[in-house]
Amino acid sequence: MQQISSRFEPKDGPEFPCVFAQNAHQRGNILCLPIPFRGDSGTYRFEVLYDGLKAYLKAESQWDGSVNTARPLLVLFQPMEHLSTTEDYERIFVEALQYLIDNDGVPWVNGTPTKPEQEYWSMCFDGQQLFINVSHPNNINRLSRNLCDAMVLVINPRERFDVVAGAHKRGYAVREKIRKNIDLYDRISHSPLLGHYQAGDLEWPQYMLPDNNDAPPMRCPLKFR
Repeated sequence: MQQISSRFEPKDGPEFPCVFAQNAHQRGNILCLPIPFRGDSGTYRFEVLYDGLKAYLKAESQWDGSVNTARPLLVLFQPMEHLSTTEDYERIFVEALQYLIDNDGVPWVNGTPTKPEQEYWSMCFDGQQLFINVSHPNNINRLSRNLCDAMVLVINPRERFDVVAGAHKRGYAVREKIRKNIDLYDRISHSPLLGHYQAGDLEWPQYMLPDNNDAPPMRCPLKFR
């Protein structure tokens, strides 16, 4: 957590681009969920993610709509020396989401497509739409997606983006400000994959961005019932 805090408290240089993340850090509203590695099976204890995310969404279901009380969840995967390539992180990310999909006992949110290549698709779990921002140490150029020496999923209920940065004048202005901040903070300009969900821009490519702007988005191998 010390490494993550240092991202929000730079000694020199520009501040972390996301104004909402900065605000949550300053108010002590960032929640962390460590995911341990299970050595005997060669994978992570995704049941910890399942239980922790379910508890988080239940606790946050009473959110009062104020940006000052919004609490993002940071899911930190225990670093393992043999799991350190970008391909490893992509696989772990997919395995984590697939575990949630396979074990979710609540029907997919009404009206949400189950094909990520469709407009208005969003990851859903326990009856809620989610937005997931993936950070990992191999993002050398995209520093805003490199929070620490571990792979991190930053999870928020999707509705919060509709409230504080939705399809309205203030929402578009906030998004543009964040993207200008990214241009100052990262070693490259913000990703062309970043878009506006309410305008029909695809959500899946925004979850795990490539480390350069010429690379194609990660393909989605998720399987839905």
